[in-house]
Amino acid sequence: MAKRPVYPLIFTDLDGTLLDHHSYSAKPADALARQLHQQSLAEVIPVTSKTHAELLWLQQEIPLPFSLCVTENGSVIHGPEAVFAGEGGRTGRITMGIAYSAILDQIGKLPGSLRNHFTGFADMSVEQVVDATGLAFDDAKRAKDRQATEPFLWSGTDGELETLATTVAEAGLRIQRGGRFYHLTGHATKEQAMGRIIDMIAGQKHDCDVVSIALGDGPNDLAMIEAADFGVIMPNPQGVTIVSARPGVRTASAPGPEGWVIAVTEILAELGLNLRQS
Repeated sequence: MAKRPVYPLIFTDLDGTLLDHHSYSAKPADALARQLHQQSLAEVIPVTSKTHAELLWLQQEIPLPFSLCVTENGSVIHGPEAVFAGEGGRTGRITMGIAYSAILDQIGKLPGSLRNHFTGFADMSVEQVVDATGLAFDDAKRAKDRQATEPFLWSGTDGELETLATTVAEAGLRIQRGGRFYHLTGHATKEQAMGRIIDMIAGQKHDCDVVSIALGDGPNDLAMIEAADFGVIMPNPQGVTIVSARPGVRTASAPGPEGWVIAVTEILAELGLNLRQS
């Protein structure tokens, strides 16, 4: 019996993984991504904390050939209608978490003793987001264009924050801590979004064995990396920050896009896939 062809889905974090942590350059990973796309050899799927508006802008700045992407840390999947019809009239979009309007509705229902300590992006003007984040005006505007998560500043006590967490949990929401900001989200994860996409693509490519590759450098990438057929932990310039004992997980030999190219090329070769030289 002839061996079935394999079709890799490459799920990749952006900052510090496909993009250099300091320069934000994607070279040389952008060239490899284009080759994979042109030769229909694999699909590169960004999985990021960025909003869809931020990601679309980035795609203009750094041309990357992707049609599927996951935004807001696994909360929303975007893709062409040919892949999925979407939901609620939003063709090509699936909310894995809780829709932004529902999150804002729950924030509006908070008792004043908690709401007074809560300042979310929806409460802020673009100028205030600029002041709070250091982003340029247009970047802050795109960061405010949210679909399923709400960053917020908290001025209350730790005890009051615990009360907030208990209160929003009743509505299916949770609080995740970032740097300066907390994030109010549903329970969607990058790993769950990856699984949903794998199922969708496998349902379309009946003549192929769909293989998952996942690359990332942060703690919120680890479950996705460990769930993939081939997982890659990306080191940062200061060294590896996450570790895994899973047998299918390796550590890239270099950080950022350089290490991305090496790791992806190695895995493709192990799968028996070789790029045609143009």
